[in-house]
Amino acid sequence: MMAGSHIAVGAALWAVTARLSGLEAVEPQALAAAALGALLPDIDHPHSWAGRKVPFISIPLSFLLGHRGLTHSALAVLACAVLLTIMGTGWLAAPVVVGYLSHLLADGLTPSGVPLLWPNKRRFTLNLCRTGSLAEIAIVAIIAMAGGWAAGIDLSHLPRPKL
Repeated sequence: MMAGSHIAVGAALWAVTARLSGLEAVEPQALAAAALGALLPDIDHPHSWAGRKVPFISIPLSFLLGHRGLTHSALAVLACAVLLTIMGTGWLAAPVVVGYLSHLLADGLTPSGVPLLWPNKRRFTLNLCRTGSLAEIAIVAIIAMAGGWAAGIDLSHLPRPKL
């Protein structure tokens, strides 16, 4: 998926998670942390948003492991959670981890899938959409609406399609 899609999905899934957990769904710092977490897995790609910010990390990662390898695995999610805990990020760790997980979920919707059990090369995919496709836009819109619902945004004024 594209960076904008990852940001929207990460923020939306954090809003849903927060609401279901009894937390403030639209806390700006938490939404920003979730959006950042949703971009982190692509640090292994030098041309991604995260990769361009830290090329001294992304270029070696890309060279050694390639894109959608270690950083797109359950091991990376665990490492991220542990690192954030050690760093003492407190309550911001949860939205970052939810954002990170949202990235893996979103990439798992594409034909390329994700190697959740890395270093095992098996990729998990639902193969629902291609990156940049209309299907991606539709899926992201649905997830964003769920995030809007969780945030308490009134969607009732939106036009409804005629069936």
